[in-house]
Amino acid sequence: MLKLLIILIIINLIKKTQMSLTNHFLPEHRSNINHMNYYYFTDAFTPEEILKIIEIGETQQLIKATTVGSDQELTVSDYRKSEISWIDETEETSWIYEKIAYYAKIANKELWNFDIWDYQDQLQFTKYYGNGGHYDWHVDLGPGISNRKLSCVLQLSTPEEYEGGVLQMNPGGNIMEVPKGLGTLCFFPSFLLHRVTPLSSGVRKSLVTWLCGANFR
Repeated sequence: MLKLLIILIIINLIKKTQMSLTNHFLPEHRSNINHMNYYYFTDAFTPEEILKIIEIGETQQLIKATTVGSDQELTVSDYRKSEISWIDETEETSWIYEKIAYYAKIANKELWNFDIWDYQDQLQFTKYYGNGGHYDWHVDLGPGISNRKLSCVLQLSTPEEYEGGVLQMNPGGNIMEVPKGLGTLCFFPSFLLHRVTPLSSGVRKSLVTWLCGANFR
């Protein structure tokens, strides 16, 4: 009887071992979620709200946009050609933060279900000019910004105000183009490769921010 019990215990241990060897990850956690995609809202902000955002952004000090160099220092380069200003969260601007957060919750629930806590960066007001203004292929993650989860772009210009300046995504194959309509609010994973193509004329204005959480793990 004791030998039979020992044999049964050994068989059970072997089965558990085989199961752990053949199921390194949990299959039930897989889904059809397309992490390499974007989610957008049309007319998320009214024309009046957009004019107010532009007014706030242009009253802040505009500076040349920078990139992070190989030495991890911020530098102005031909890789990114635009001007930016930063919009703090104040009594005057809290409505912008609140509205973006409202849409971010919807987009995240619909597509990714990332663990998002809050903003960490200020809102970035950006102007690209028709002298070739652009931002080449990049992601929004890196040293010092590793906890970004969702990137966000709000279109503050109409498509008729500029030529070029298309926000494109590259999930590893076909290039995806984001609609350019005034008030279009687009969310995408911060690890998704994207760019703004060069402008040949006009001015493209946008508002950019990032929603953060614990580092991806």
